[in-house]
Amino acid sequence: MQKINALLHQLSHDYLLISIAAVLFFGVKTVAAYLTYRHYNRKLNRLEMMLRDLTSRSKE
Repeated sequence: MQKINALLHQLSHDYLLISIAAVLFFGVKTVAAYLTYRHYNRKLNRLEMMLRDLTSRSKE
C-alpha cells in the first residue's frame, strides 16, 4: 500500500497525467452532450411533426 501511495503521489505532479485526464474528461463530456442533443432533437422533430399535422387539420 505504501508503494501505491508513493507512486500516486509521484504521478500527481506529472502534468502529462493531468493532461490525459483532462482529455478523457472532455471526451466523455462531448459524447454525453452529443447523445443528449440527439435525444432532444428527435423529440423536437416529433413535436414539429405534430404541430404540422394539427395545423393542416385545422385548415381543412
